[in-house]
Amino acid sequence: MNTCENRELPFQELIAECNTMLSRMDTLQLNTLIERFGEEIDSTQILNYLVDGRSLLTYLLSRHIVRPDNLSALVAMAEVAERSDLKQIIGRYCYSPSGSSDLETPVQSIMVRKILAYVSETIQNDWRNLARQLTLPEFDIANIQASTGNDQQLAASEILELFRRKRSNKNVLTELVTALRAIKRFSLAARVSELANPSQ
Repeated sequence: MNTCENRELPFQELIAECNTMLSRMDTLQLNTLIERFGEEIDSTQILNYLVDGRSLLTYLLSRHIVRPDNLSALVAMAEVAERSDLKQIIGRYCYSPSGSSDLETPVQSIMVRKILAYVSETIQNDWRNLARQLTLPEFDIANIQASTGNDQQLAASEILELFRRKRSNKNVLTELVTALRAIKRFSLAARVSELANPSQ
């Protein structure tokens, strides 16, 4: 049985704390961690983006190696960085999905996937601009572009799926509509809003 002695630390707050502490890692520690997670790093192109502890953590989050229900990689980073205080902070975090009102229900998940599939079919070569508006890391954008070649729809689909996995909550479609408006895809934003709120 998983119990928490301290008050639960929200996941985003935990990541913010870790980012602050890991930003002070030295080059030797960073290289040790890159070697430790070498199998998870897709290409040498991505290595160019891994310049400090924060960028490595961002990458591990985007690949779901660090996620709310699995912090083992985060613990490994704290150990390599020799940050016992960070391990204590990680220890304060307790994953409790049943207590979160932001998680998608199965019905919502199906709806979100259908809407994202529709957007990926429609967005075409605007997918990079959309990805940046959704604040996805540049190394993810570059990696997806390299892996999908000239297939714009596949690239858009992978970007949107990555976005959905990173958020995993009810605000996904709201953020998507805002991002579509920001890149001046107003009709598509209106259609997404309509699909997300069919009763309105």
